[in-house]
Amino acid sequence: MVKKFMMATSLLALISGPAYADGVTQNCILTGVVNKSIAAQRGLDVYIEFKKARPASRAASCDLSKGQTLKVDDTETNGLEALPHGTRVAYQYTVLADNSAQWERLSPSL
Repeated sequence: MVKKFMMATSLLALISGPAYADGVTQNCILTGVVNKSIAAQRGLDVYIEFKKARPASRAASCDLSKGQTLKVDDTETNGLEALPHGTRVAYQYTVLADNSAQWERLSPSL
């Protein structure tokens, strides 16, 4: 079975700016809520609407602005479809110098 998953946000990732020595160009903590209504409308298993983004550390860059949908690797979505509408979630979103994205679910732990 192919899982359909989308994380939408009112944030647009702007992948510009200086790269860090470790190859990271963006490192953000994104917080949001599970939205079952939008998931059903779009035929998705899970839809998360992000509300806030902040740098993951004092030295991190997190240049995000409104507008773009972000997609997450299936390995980080396991169990999210069982969460009730309105459940708060948090992810660490990291963009590397090659523009590949890495996601790590911080909460809830499943």
